[in-house]
Amino acid sequence: MRNKLLLITILAGILFLSFINGSPEPQVGTDVGNKVPDINRPLINGVPFHSDSLRGKMVLYDFWASYDAPSRLESYKKREVYQRFHNQTFLNGEKFVIVSISLDRFKTPLMQVIESDSLFDMYHICTFEGRDSEIARKFDATRKMKDYLVDGHGRIVAVGTSIEEIEQDLVRLQR
Repeated sequence: MRNKLLLITILAGILFLSFINGSPEPQVGTDVGNKVPDINRPLINGVPFHSDSLRGKMVLYDFWASYDAPSRLESYKKREVYQRFHNQTFLNGEKFVIVSISLDRFKTPLMQVIESDSLFDMYHICTFEGRDSEIARKFDATRKMKDYLVDGHGRIVAVGTSIEEIEQDLVRLQR
């Protein structure tokens, strides 16, 4: 009986190690564990942006809209979370940044909200195509806006529908 248990344990260990050593890169997608979809769009101020430029950082991809009441209510908390974590060290990430992806169609109201809510410390992206944008489709944000927390390796470590959920994940991943 004891030899049988030892043999099973050894075989299970070898099987486990064989999966680790030969594991392929994670697939691109929007589930936890996936590699985050690539974003290569200019910021709303015209500066080129590529998501690879944020490698090594903990990144929140935050989907929102200036006309969306829950998004507006979270603006204050989003600023607080940024201030609390922007210089922190995380498991697989140094510092914390927010990429704010607006699903607005019009520039003037978007810019007014960024100004009035003091959302200056974030990277702002908007294609002005609303929920029909390529980015919204890539991140499955055409029906419901979500937040994606991505580690320094470009892997999604949490998906949430509120900044409070993301804050809990940041605390959990903080070193």
